[in-house]
Amino acid sequence: MKKLSLVTALLLSFIGFHANAYQAEVNGAYEYTYIKDSELDSHRVNTVSLNGKYYFNPVQTRNSPLAEAAFLDKASNIGLGYTYAKESGKYPLANISGMPLANVDFKQEFNALGINGEFFIPNSQFYIAGSLHRTEIDATAKALGYSYKYASNDGTGYAFEAGFLPTNGLLLAIGVADLSESFDPIQAAKYGFITTYSNAAIVSGEDDDKAVTLRAKYVTQVGGYYTNFEAQSYFGDETTYRFAADLYLDPTLSVGVSIADSTADDSDSIFNIRAQKFFTPEFALGVGYTTIDGANSYGINGTFRF
Repeated sequence: MKKLSLVTALLLSFIGFHANAYQAEVNGAYEYTYIKDSELDSHRVNTVSLNGKYYFNPVQTRNSPLAEAAFLDKASNIGLGYTYAKESGKYPLANISGMPLANVDFKQEFNALGINGEFFIPNSQFYIAGSLHRTEIDATAKALGYSYKYASNDGTGYAFEAGFLPTNGLLLAIGVADLSESFDPIQAAKYGFITTYSNAAIVSGEDDDKAVTLRAKYVTQVGGYYTNFEAQSYFGDETTYRFAADLYLDPTLSVGVSIADSTADDSDSIFNIRAQKFFTPEFALGVGYTTIDGANSYGINGTFRF
């Protein structure tokens, strides 16, 4: 009886310790963007993203923010991501004198597929990460009873980072990326289509295939609350940068803001506000709003862990 009681106690303690642990997660997101260039020229973008991660060891959630559990646990992982975006709308077709003849209905579709991995080197403070992705773009137009495909592009891109964690919760990383022909679908799901795609276009410009990247992430406590600070910059044809901060009101609820901009002429700042709530340790919902001059975007996302 004593042996049975001991085994039962050990089993219950093991189940309790791993009750909130997870080894995989799936994320889905939808984003709607409305862009208005003028009274006669407006269009919209509908974006759907799906990605998943597998962690080589179970992630322990402990008492830290659930959204940061994998990062604080230094959980190495590999992931897959897919993003589909459809841009559609109308623009006026003018004759040689500038008088409008008709409206052109256009549609541009983006299909991006990617794989990435993050590896925290065991028994060290070093980190490496990499991603490989491919994007296919097809554009069609219809006017005056005619329909035709006016663009079709396929391309591959990549990114590689090496990082160092000088203290718990702080990551500093440097890397190289090629975004000239493709954007990362996993970043599109995380940061939004507008921010990700405009970053790739500005960094690459017309001449640069590669960009140097710098990134920092710091999860710490400020005034009794957990906070997350992030900064990221790309140095290519132009320099782009993004700053973000999240405040965790409790381990399950966060609110955050971010701003992105670049050194390009006539560049407009991209502002974002977001919130996320874990209703259980395994399930979360998030919402976000992004705005840039002439465009507004609304998004919703969900996370499921198991």
